[in-house]
Amino acid sequence: MRALRLVVVLWLSTVFAMAADIQSYTVRLQAAADHSGLAAASVALTGCTPGTLALPLGFPSPENVRLEEAPAGVRLEPGPRNGMTLLRFHFPEGMPSQATLRFSFGLKQVFLETRLAPGEKSTLPEGSRIFRHAFVNTQEAPIGIYRLEFLFPEGLRAQAIREQLPRPKKSEVGPRVLLSKLEDRQAAILQFAGLHQGDDTSMALELVPSQRSFGWLIVGLLIGGLYLVKFKDLVAKKLA
Repeated sequence: MRALRLVVVLWLSTVFAMAADIQSYTVRLQAAADHSGLAAASVALTGCTPGTLALPLGFPSPENVRLEEAPAGVRLEPGPRNGMTLLRFHFPEGMPSQATLRFSFGLKQVFLETRLAPGEKSTLPEGSRIFRHAFVNTQEAPIGIYRLEFLFPEGLRAQAIREQLPRPKKSEVGPRVLLSKLEDRQAAILQFAGLHQGDDTSMALELVPSQRSFGWLIVGLLIGGLYLVKFKDLVAKKLA
């Protein structure tokens, strides 16, 4: 009898750990001029039951994680940090079957820090920045669609997409990473559908100042001026 109770408890804990089906998971990250970031996330759920939903977060050191919108009684508990953060949402009795969770968090440093050895020169253009994001579904619950919208700081634009994984399947329409504009700002969108446990997706961007150097303009004007002078001399010789 005691063994039967143990089996039932373990089965219920497994069911409750699932707690919901994740239809979509969208994060919009806005980078500031000081290279910090503010993110707003929205998670659409179906099949919700009382229990705990464990949700991976693809950022290792979020700050001020706050639950912005959820059904009454839902609690958010940030989990352990081991390279990635895990969020735990506790669902109460009477949890509606369909729900949307919205939460926010901040980041101290959005871009990768490039550390050079003494005497080593950077291979990146002056003023450029590298942004990389990787997300792994570490939990059993599959994720229908994962989407990251990254809004660049003012004054930066995309120079190159260095990484966009996994490569799109033949059945997928469009690239893994799409350069776009959101809220009148330059942006990049990473999207991947059908993430099962262990699946991952990532992107890496090289951003450069959007203001072009006046040096190339000056060189162009000098070349144009020399061409006009040369052309004038050729015309004068022909007329003579």
